[in-house]
Amino acid sequence: MTTPTPPLPADILAALRNRDVVLVTSRDESGTGTVPMGFALAPPGVVYLLTSTFSRKAQRWERDSWIRLSIPGGGAAVEGSAHPVAADDIDPALAEILLARFGDSGASTPEALRQLLETGAHVLLRVDGLRRGD
Repeated sequence: MTTPTPPLPADILAALRNRDVVLVTSRDESGTGTVPMGFALAPPGVVYLLTSTFSRKAQRWERDSWIRLSIPGGGAAVEGSAHPVAADDIDPALAEILLARFGDSGASTPEALRQLLETGAHVLLRVDGLRRGD
C-alpha cells in the first residue's frame, strides 16, 4: 500500500478528531459540489472515504481526483486527490479503523467490506497530497 504524504495538517487533524462528518468537495466541467460525508481517520493523519460507486462524487473523482476537505461550520480547508483503494490493499489494522467508522454502510465485518469493494457497489478512497486550500 502506498503511504500518503503529507498527512493532515495538525490543526485540521485535531478539528476532525471530534467529528463524524467532513465537508467534501469534488469537481467536474460544470463546477463543484460539496456534501457532508462520514470519514475514517487513520494514522498518521490519513482520511478515507467510502461511497457508492454510482454517486455523483465518485463519478467525478473517477475523471478528476481533486478533492477539498473542509471543517463543517467554517474553518480551514485542505486540498488533495482522492484515490481508490483495492480490497487487497487493506491491512488488518486499517480494516479495524474502517469497520468502526463505516459499519452503517454494510461494512460490518472484514469480509463484508471486501465484498462491497470487490463487487463494485462501493469505492473506498484515500485522500492524498493534502495541502492548504486557497
